[in-house]
Amino acid sequence: MSGTTGSTHPTGPTGSARHLRHAAGGPELGAAMRRQAARLRAEAASDAQPRDRAAADATVLAAWLSAAQRERYAPSLRAVGDLDAFVARLAEERRVVLEEGAEPVGDEIDAAAHAEDAARQTGLRGLEGVAVAALVLLVVLAAVMTLRDPAPPAELAVRIGPLLAGAALALVVAAVAASLAVHRRSRAMLDWAVARPGQLGRGVPVRHPLQRASAPTELAISLGLGALLVASVLSVFVGAALLLVDLLLREGLLGLAPTLTLLVSGAVGLVVVVALGALRSRRTELLLRRGQAIEWRAEGWVDEDPAAGEPSGDEAV
Repeated sequence: MSGTTGSTHPTGPTGSARHLRHAAGGPELGAAMRRQAARLRAEAASDAQPRDRAAADATVLAAWLSAAQRERYAPSLRAVGDLDAFVARLAEERRVVLEEGAEPVGDEIDAAAHAEDAARQTGLRGLEGVAVAALVLLVVLAAVMTLRDPAPPAELAVRIGPLLAGAALALVVAAVAASLAVHRRSRAMLDWAVARPGQLGRGVPVRHPLQRASAPTELAISLGLGALLVASVLSVFVGAALLLVDLLLREGLLGLAPTLTLLVSGAVGLVVVVALGALRSRRTELLLRRGQAIEWRAEGWVDEDPAAGEPSGDEAV
């Protein structure tokens, strides 16, 4: 296996500190999910057996790679056409790196930097930036209109409704663009890794984690779940109130069908919110495990530039 054996503390070519200090960063989550993310990181990092950790990493990576990417990397593992052998030998490749570190490969950092620059997704990121700017502008305009010219709720809704609808559309556009950018960047860097024998075991030395969730995506998911939760609760309360009034007065105000529709739709909405919340937790865990599975493991390399300090800003991951 190429580039996966060596001493625990090899010395190698000088690389950027932002590469050398990379650890598998989790997604930038909202405050409500940071404790859960920290718990998941601790659980994954608490495994003291490199063999078990390597097997878990190999399973995650094999599922993350596309079929074409697995076929491209399989010859280096001598596991063409055999998924079980692919996972087993990838786990062994990863175990050696986890236990012993990895021998330096001269072009690894430069090649990774060039691949990462090529995978920036500038167009999608530009679209995300424009959508976020539009979102902020529309929200500010709606707030200014509300504060400068107070009006009855019905009239106010007519005035700022189009602005809020435009803000919601801008948020969706930003979230979709950000998600596509993350997905395409990750695929491009995985393409780079599978073209290099032994690289999946070593990890990918990127400046920014491959599975970092973007703020627009997390905001859109949070607001969507919150809106669905509020609508479901209101539907249940209104339906229950109407049903109680009907029972007390013994005469239907709206009829039984609309009341039951409100109750059932509200209950279904609550079930959907719980299910989506569980899926979001599983997505968070998956992102964390992917980040840990692709973590760069050539830990013995040191930065020979004495002027290099701690990374700052976006480089701190």
